[in-house]
Amino acid sequence: MLFLSRSALLAIFGVISAAAWKDHCEKFTASIPNVVLEATYYAPGALVNLTSPSSAVLTTKLPAFCRLALTITTNTTSGNQALTEVWMPDDWNARLLGFGNGGLSGGVVYSALADDGISQGYSSFSTNTGHQSDIGHAGWAWNDTNAQEDFGYRAFQLSYQAAKSLTEEYYGKSILKKYYLGCSTAGRMGLVEAQRFPEDFDGIVVGSPANPVARLASWNIHMGRQVLPVNGSRWIPEELWPVIHAEVLKQCDGLDGVMDGVLDDPRQCLFRPEAIACGPSSNSSTCLTLDQIAALRGLYTDWYSQNGTFLFSGWDVGGELAYGGPYSYASGPDIPIGPEYYKYFIFGNPDWEYNTLTESDIFRAIETNPGQVDNNGYNYTSYFTRGGKLLHYVGLADQVISAGNSYVTYNSISAFTTAYTNLDVNDHYRFYPVPGMYHCNGGVGANAFGGDGQRTSGMPPLIRDSKHDILTAMVDWVENGNAPTDLIAAKYTNNNSTQGIEFTRKLCPYPQKGVYQGGDQNSSNSFVCQ
Repeated sequence: MLFLSRSALLAIFGVISAAAWKDHCEKFTASIPNVVLEATYYAPGALVNLTSPSSAVLTTKLPAFCRLALTITTNTTSGNQALTEVWMPDDWNARLLGFGNGGLSGGVVYSALADDGISQGYSSFSTNTGHQSDIGHAGWAWNDTNAQEDFGYRAFQLSYQAAKSLTEEYYGKSILKKYYLGCSTAGRMGLVEAQRFPEDFDGIVVGSPANPVARLASWNIHMGRQVLPVNGSRWIPEELWPVIHAEVLKQCDGLDGVMDGVLDDPRQCLFRPEAIACGPSSNSSTCLTLDQIAALRGLYTDWYSQNGTFLFSGWDVGGELAYGGPYSYASGPDIPIGPEYYKYFIFGNPDWEYNTLTESDIFRAIETNPGQVDNNGYNYTSYFTRGGKLLHYVGLADQVISAGNSYVTYNSISAFTTAYTNLDVNDHYRFYPVPGMYHCNGGVGANAFGGDGQRTSGMPPLIRDSKHDILTAMVDWVENGNAPTDLIAAKYTNNNSTQGIEFTRKLCPYPQKGVYQGGDQNSSNSFVCQ
């Protein structure tokens, strides 16, 4: 069947009517092998009510778009499939934008497609990575190497190929540039794309990448072991974490020249938890026992194997209000990613107990890398050489993946690039630590700058331009050669943009950091990157 391209529609209608787009969408088909397609058109302001294990959208505020729901057979022998969606706005900006997933979840990320994708004019795609589940469960991977491989890279790669082909066929023109935005597991997926498929994307923005998973899963268990069992001698109850945080600020808040409740560089803080040690007449709800102090030091300390091999970074001080909360490894751990990974990826045993984890188990997981989930090397030469750009950010109060992991990633990629190429890494890769931000968004610092999921969480960038929105900054870098310098992030009252702005801050490309120059400490204009 012959379909009119956008240019043909323009020639006939001048300005394309919604009715013409609707007809074009609902009759659209594509001859891609092993792909089943269903098309639905949404008029401007139509009710969009969609839910997956990853996210949900319930709104009447989206622009007109064509929704393509795909079923992609990822392995014709095994019959494994991935669910993928491509959303294409009538008012297209000629660019493609891909999104990843969080944790172990499998579900199309509808919120990203809506808020970060078509609302900004991008043809956008997301996949369930070959399975349906929430962020904390991996039973779908049990004795299914194809499901593991789909999660590791294959489902997204096949989804990218389909989205690129369908977008160009639907609009009747080539895509101008291709971009990626993702945080956490989605950050890992962005690194996988840059390293293994360097021709796919022109610009990749990643936050707090969950890579390498084998080390991260092991660290998850290690962090829980510092404080478990619940109510044991090393257990730090939730009500004690604000006490610890208050002492951290008392000792270190002024080191950056501003008393604002945010540590701009937590690594400058030589925190002494002994300052709140319990004495003979202390109230146990406002002090730490010696065992609790030992546990806290374990949480803040980088983790090494018995033979001195670095395994993972500890937490930085400053995130205590999140470290003891329900979304933290030190509270149970409530996030079962580590145990789930070992149960279903490594041992194939749902009854495996994480208290039995040994160092040999850890190195087995690192070496086997089931599903090729991890990027264990730091060679991004092919991506950089072809002109690809990489922007990377992390919250310095990240309670799920320590900020130190992002420092290790950035420093290691920089070192490899410098040692083995003639490239200047700064021409291709920049890293932004975000003081006071939790995992991907939220927290006590300025945390709204267009990162993955921030719009959906009620924290959009102040302005959609290259100074306030990291994705727009990436587009400007790729398409106009304007490399990003400082970005301006907002802190909204109660992390909700409808309640007003508390303050703004400059986010500086590492190794620079924001330095207070005097004046209104709530304004980013009072800070410089140096």
